[in-house]
Amino acid sequence: MLKYVAASFIVAVGILLALPTPFDPVAFRYAYITRRGTRIISEYSFSTDGTPEFTGPLTVNEHIAKARRVFEDAVQGPESFAAANGYVYTGLKDGRIIRFDVELSDFETLLEPTCAINECGRPLGLKLHPRDVDKLYVAYSRKGLLLYHIDTKQWETLVDCRHPGNGIPPLMILNDMVPLSNDSVFFTDMSNKYGFHEVEEEVVEGRPHGRLFHYNPNDKTLHVVLESLHSPNGMAVGPDEQYLLFAETSRARVTRYYLKGSEAGTVDIFADNLPGLPDNITPSSGGGYWVALGAVRDNGVLDMMVERPWLRLLGFKLKLMHFLMKLIQKHAMIIELDSSGRIVRSLHDPKGLVTTSVSSVLDLGDKLLLGSYFAPYIVTTTMEVDQTRE
Repeated sequence: MLKYVAASFIVAVGILLALPTPFDPVAFRYAYITRRGTRIISEYSFSTDGTPEFTGPLTVNEHIAKARRVFEDAVQGPESFAAANGYVYTGLKDGRIIRFDVELSDFETLLEPTCAINECGRPLGLKLHPRDVDKLYVAYSRKGLLLYHIDTKQWETLVDCRHPGNGIPPLMILNDMVPLSNDSVFFTDMSNKYGFHEVEEEVVEGRPHGRLFHYNPNDKTLHVVLESLHSPNGMAVGPDEQYLLFAETSRARVTRYYLKGSEAGTVDIFADNLPGLPDNITPSSGGGYWVALGAVRDNGVLDMMVERPWLRLLGFKLKLMHFLMKLIQKHAMIIELDSSGRIVRSLHDPKGLVTTSVSSVLDLGDKLLLGSYFAPYIVTTTMEVDQTRE
């Protein structure tokens, strides 16, 4: 009887897996990527299967676990930050964009949502113009690339997700951007297949659906710069606007696109085989970059899942994907990269006591602000005990 039940179960699973579905996961491994014939050098160790070991600058600590929450239950999902002139700006899950002073006093709302989240999505990446801090750029996931003129309190739509122009299909998950000093803007669209409410499917499927775009303000045109990217996410710009960095979340790496010099227009890998899935990339006061990790590779679940597409497919068909993602340990973590892409420091909340995931880091010199895609608060931690770097 037991053998019959087992055989019937196997047949049922086989039939279920054979049924057609738009979700088409691919097998892969987080691994080193060769760059101009040489491996990227990291000063932290790897196990034999390529999984980062939490030693050296990745040694687990409790810096974030000792942090505190602010604006608890008053904000939901403060995903990204921008700061200037004593104010911090962030976008929330309900569609609002707010600002508060760096002393973390009460906030004010700059933009109320003008349409339902199902239609417009939510604000994700925020950046200030490098030469004019009265210009705040917002990547509103299904609405478009927006520009807020802080001095006049006027909003402007630079790119409409539904009608981007130049023969480009609608943008599905506009994620983050980098405005340059010449007023042009580069930005990421996470997927050309999945919509705003299917970010999990986009990342877990593991196929290259993402694109990098360039917006030219002179003729208001949009151009595709790079295609076939793996869930392109947060962005940052290098010194003197020499290059752009963007996270490829589903491949646990940060990619570099050169803007100037003999390598202009080319791509290489800035940092790979990261200890988690990267979200936003922001400047650090040490001259490098903070990378927020949306999920951490510390219990083997992520690595096990990406090597087994049948498991992800089964989870999708049984509507258990959310359950599978919950198997990933609630370990909040951020890493600091130096100017060469080497990991020099990491801060942790290994048991998720204060927060379980981090989407962005704002380095204010004496303290860090940590955002989250979901959490109903902002986390703040002082830097006094966090100065040691490898």
